[in-house]
Amino acid sequence: MPEVLRDSLARGFLGVKICGSEESVTNNLLNLLKDCSEAVVIGDFACLKLLESGYVPRVCVIDGVTRRTQAQSIAPKYFSKVIRGSNPRSHVCQGAVEKILEAMREAKQKESTLILIDGEEDLLALPAIAEAPLGWCVIYGLPECGVELVVVDQDTAKSAKKILDLFEEVELQL
Repeated sequence: MPEVLRDSLARGFLGVKICGSEESVTNNLLNLLKDCSEAVVIGDFACLKLLESGYVPRVCVIDGVTRRTQAQSIAPKYFSKVIRGSNPRSHVCQGAVEKILEAMREAKQKESTLILIDGEEDLLALPAIAEAPLGWCVIYGLPECGVELVVVDQDTAKSAKKILDLFEEVELQL
């Protein structure tokens, strides 16, 4: 990830910020999700809170960590399918993007998928926004705030693609 993007990505800027207590963030998020055709959730905390409230997103991408500490486990029983991927911290790996695309294709068949990432899932919100069908929503965590909800439209998809274009392609030694 280019260093110049670090602060702006951490603050969120493509969608609606939902800040506050866990309860108020969850309630506001559930209210906004009524206008979304489907949802992709990036992050353990947001996924867990939605599941606890009875909302099962079509796609949840988690890494088992919240704020650099072990996250509460998310039960695979809520999902039709569980797949694994890898994505190192501060990167967006093509393999992880392909897992998200696969899950979004299956979501069109009303399947729900949990993607377990070995590494870090944070930046995977960008390709989710860039590639999700119009009208879907992508939700991701914002540290010290709550979450951001992005309604995917031509403008948000284009903005996410522009940000991704700023990333340098690197060869990872796995």
